[in-house]
Amino acid sequence: MPIAMITGGGSWMSLWTARRLLEDGWQVDLFDIDTDAMNKVVAELGGADVVHSQQLDVTRTDCVRAAVAGVIDRRGSVDALVNVAGITNLAAGGLKPFLETTPDEWDRLIAGNFTGTLNCSHAVIPQMKKQKSGNIVSMAASRGLRGGPGAAIYSTAKAGIILFTQMLSTELGPYGIRVNCIAPGNAENRWKGKNPPSEKVSPLGRVTSAEDVGNMITFLLSDRANHITGTCMDVSGGTTLH
Repeated sequence: MPIAMITGGGSWMSLWTARRLLEDGWQVDLFDIDTDAMNKVVAELGGADVVHSQQLDVTRTDCVRAAVAGVIDRRGSVDALVNVAGITNLAAGGLKPFLETTPDEWDRLIAGNFTGTLNCSHAVIPQMKKQKSGNIVSMAASRGLRGGPGAAIYSTAKAGIILFTQMLSTELGPYGIRVNCIAPGNAENRWKGKNPPSEKVSPLGRVTSAEDVGNMITFLLSDRANHITGTCMDVSGGTTLH
């Protein structure tokens, strides 16, 4: 059975990703700094006998390396890394002009979104190269494609994930490793709730659901996507139009 590591394991997007992977026969290990949120996801998935979970701060390189080593010791491999962990503007000072932001807010947004993705990817690549196979899917955002008012640093961090995905895919392709990312639109999440505010509804008549995101992630990890790498998949319902 293939093994997937999912960071940001307490998120609704991770819940749907794990649910779909379990249906497809994967084993899943969840990681999140917020154990209360992650425990709720574990319970919805069927409990600790179904998925393993562990607290992890993805901004701490030493902790990430130890977590990956633990998965390899416990499971024998790491076949997929899903970088869902991140931090929104709502959790780091809110939307506001760049001049009104602080270096502390910059550091939180860059570390929580971009540095965490670097740390986790860097930690799993040696095992994937050894296996000559693997998948990495990271969470970008529609703001990383077009930017957005009041979100200069968040947009920049997410744009960095997109470019990092492109470059990493060229390095790792010869080892049979695919690297992709996705850009959700105004998606429901545990900070915004089920009906996040939106200035415009998508042409499909709704905001992006966590299930939409989970479906795309599991597609990218599947054999159905075995010739897709270096891509940022737009899951915005047509609102981004980049």
